[in-house]
Amino acid sequence: MTTYKDELDQARRALRPPEDAYEQLLKRRDRKRRNRRIAAGIVALLIFGGFLFAIATLSRRNEHRPASSACVPIPADLTHWWPADGNGADAIGGLAATLHGNATYGPGRVGRSFMLGGDGDFVSVPDDAQLDIGTADFTVALWVNFASTEGEQILAEKWVQRSFDPEIVDGWTLTKLPDDHIGFAIAEGLSADSEPLDIPLGTWIHFAARRRGEAIQILMNGEVIASRSTPNREALDVTSGSSLKFGHRGAPADTPGSISDQQNYLHGRIDDVRLMIGRALSNREIRAIVKAGTGTKRC
Repeated sequence: MTTYKDELDQARRALRPPEDAYEQLLKRRDRKRRNRRIAAGIVALLIFGGFLFAIATLSRRNEHRPASSACVPIPADLTHWWPADGNGADAIGGLAATLHGNATYGPGRVGRSFMLGGDGDFVSVPDDAQLDIGTADFTVALWVNFASTEGEQILAEKWVQRSFDPEIVDGWTLTKLPDDHIGFAIAEGLSADSEPLDIPLGTWIHFAARRRGEAIQILMNGEVIASRSTPNREALDVTSGSSLKFGHRGAPADTPGSISDQQNYLHGRIDDVRLMIGRALSNREIRAIVKAGTGTKRC
């Protein structure tokens, strides 16, 4: 006799799908789960690969980025700045420089530079009241890359050689002397000369000269290489009617009052000329310029 329980079991068996259909459902479920895991793994690999690619690209850019791309704060009291980036513009004081002879622009410490061939090529900034230093503190700083170190070569000067015997001069000059000393001279015969230097060709070197009170100093790549003070502890007047020149000693043809025929042209490149009238930059400030190259970015 069939019971209610038997009927219920029969109904359950009737509604249950065949064994093979049930197994197919389980396989489809497992397959979907496996596909989802595979898809998630592929997405994760793509994301991770993109991350590695971004890191590698940034690393390659940093390898080829010049040291001077670093940002250096420009002193608020910097008075003149000639970056030489394809023109003679003064980025601070508005006194543009002019190229003479076959002077042109070439590869710089960063960007471009003044390229001088050593024979008739130089750069000048016309005399202007803005360039008058008087007895104030001041700093001149620049990068130079020598193609030759033969003879005396002018880095930068605002100088009038009025007489040799006795020596009467106006202004100041920063010079590479014939025996590879670096000299910084100011009016009335005060000069500081470094020891003879090993100056490599084709290498960017940073030179700075400063006057603080009665003392003058020269720095090479941020390190002091020469110092001197006036005997009477007075700040000398370095006012000069000459144009400011990069790479050339003023002669009668281009410097009124000069009797010099030495010329003393620089053979190489000059970049990032800075002139600060009214303050002598500290060692730390000069080293920051050296560390960052030309620092043509402003912070």
